[in-house]
Amino acid sequence: MNFPFPEIEQIIVGLLVLLRVGAIVIFLPILGHQLVPAPVKTGLIVLLSIVIYPIVSQDVKVIPVEPIAFAAIALQEILIAGAIALFAQLTFATAQFAGQIISFQMGMTVANVFDPATHSQQAVLSQLAMTLAMLLWISTGAHHYMLLALIDSFTLFPIDQQWHFPGLLTLTDAASQMFVLALKLSAPIMLLLTFLYITLGLVARAVPQIQVFFVSFPLTVGLGLLTFSLGMPAFIYLMHDAFNTLSLQVPLFLRHLAGN
Repeated sequence: MNFPFPEIEQIIVGLLVLLRVGAIVIFLPILGHQLVPAPVKTGLIVLLSIVIYPIVSQDVKVIPVEPIAFAAIALQEILIAGAIALFAQLTFATAQFAGQIISFQMGMTVANVFDPATHSQQAVLSQLAMTLAMLLWISTGAHHYMLLALIDSFTLFPIDQQWHFPGLLTLTDAASQMFVLALKLSAPIMLLLTFLYITLGLVARAVPQIQVFFVSFPLTVGLGLLTFSLGMPAFIYLMHDAFNTLSLQVPLFLRHLAGN
């Protein structure tokens, strides 16, 4: 289809690039956090769009001008950006989920704080794990992986590319790995506290005069925090490996989704 004005085609392609870039920036961890000012997000979105547009504009197929067709393509761009950002969000959800498991085992689920990102109450250790994950996200350069994945996405999955839904299995596999990683992060504390509860149960049977309930709480909290601090190198290693895996998962997902 030929456009009466060449500028219309450029504007349409630019808007679609802006949609994908903007959706990824909004959905990404840290960059899309509510504590990041809106002018900073807007400036980053516009800057990235200006940088990426000359790279991808020459390879974009002809985009229909019809409103319905354009709206469908625009929705697809937002969904693709959300799927790319979801890989990073799943990694952060892993740390949060592991913190919830640890807090439950330690009996600290009552001590919750407000999480502005999810607008919900989260356990203290869950917030601590999320904070550590954010620091690792920056220190490992994982945000650079996602920005490179954003640029590569226009090549691996061009605008108005047909979807191949078996490629979504890559996303479901990443979601299943989230639970495996969360169990790895919380396994040492879970095992230690399980043995502690068994020991306290035997003590309660052998010496009924001991108030096990009052003894167990400081023990579980103290041992849990001690084990969490001693296991910090393992936590850093596993999360670092998970962030590095993003550089492989996202391109693989885009290739499978494009049918390659």
